[in-house]
Amino acid sequence: MNLELKADVSEELSGNRLDRFLKYSLGDEISRATIQKWIESGYVRDQDGKILDKSSWKVKTGEQYLLTIPPKPPLNLEPIPMELPVILERENFLIIHKPSGIASHSGPGDRSPSLVNGLLYHFKELSNIGGEARPGIVHRLDKPTEGLILIAKNDRAHGKLSELFRKREIEKKYYAWVQGHPPEESGTIDLPIARHPVERLKMTVSPKGRRSITHYKVLKYINSRSGRKFSFVEVGLETGRTHQIRVHFQNQRCPVVGDLLYSRAGSQFESYGLQLLSYFLKFKDPFTNEKIEAVLPLSERFLRFEKNAPLL
Repeated sequence: MNLELKADVSEELSGNRLDRFLKYSLGDEISRATIQKWIESGYVRDQDGKILDKSSWKVKTGEQYLLTIPPKPPLNLEPIPMELPVILERENFLIIHKPSGIASHSGPGDRSPSLVNGLLYHFKELSNIGGEARPGIVHRLDKPTEGLILIAKNDRAHGKLSELFRKREIEKKYYAWVQGHPPEESGTIDLPIARHPVERLKMTVSPKGRRSITHYKVLKYINSRSGRKFSFVEVGLETGRTHQIRVHFQNQRCPVVGDLLYSRAGSQFESYGLQLLSYFLKFKDPFTNEKIEAVLPLSERFLRFEKNAPLL
C-alpha cells in the first residue's frame, strides 16, 4: 500500500527547487538522490493533481505538494543475529542501544554488518522512507559512537520523527572523555563544519561549512601522574552535523579520547574505544503526546577509562 505525504510551502521555503523543498520537509535521512528518483518517476503532484517530474520546479508560498511514497521494494539485505538491547518501545517506534563498532547503515566500500542487518533480524516491520539500505533509520550515530538511537517501525512514524529532528524538538545529550581541558568550564562552540577538502572521510571547521552549534559542560577533570589532562564533559547538540562533537572538540585542542580519525594520540587509547556515548533522548511521542525519555548508564569501558586515567 502506498503512503501519501502532504507538504505545504512556507514563506521561508518559497523559491526553492522541488527536490530541495521535499528534502527539507522529509528530513536529512532521505537522500536528495532518492527524492529526485521519486520525482522523475511521477510520484509528486501539485494541489491540482498535476504530476511534476522535474526536480528543478520552483515552489511558491501557499502551494501544497503530494508525495506518494512508492511500494517497498524487496530488501536486498541479510538479517544477521546481533545483540541490540531495546531500551524503550512504543507502537510506532523503538529506542535501542547501539554498540560501538557497528555502523548505523552500510556505506560505500563498507561491507561489514551494520545496525540495519541486526534490525532486520529482530524486527519484521520497519520504515522504508530512508531508502532500501536504511530501513527504520531516522538518524544515525558514527560507527565508533555508542548509544541511544531512535528507530521508526513504519513510514508514517519515520516522517513524523524526522520532522521532530528537523524542528529540533528532540533533545539529545552525550557524555565524552576528552583530552586536555576545554577553555571554559561550560560553553558553546559555534563553528561551521564542512567535508575536509583532501581527506574525504573527515569533516573540518570551515567558513564554507554549515553552521554547527555544540553546548558543553565539564563534569570532572583528571590530571594523570604523567602530566596528561582529561575532562569528562556532558554535551548537547543544537545541530546534528556529521562528526560534529569530534570535530568541535578537536578544534578546541581537546579531541575525544580514543578517536582514531581526529586525534594523533587516538591509538594510545584504542583499548577503550571512542569515549563518546549518546546517553539521553527526550521528546514527545508525535502520535500520543506522551513524554518520552530514555537514559543510558555509562558502560564498562567508560568506567574503566575513568579508573585508569590517573595512571596514564
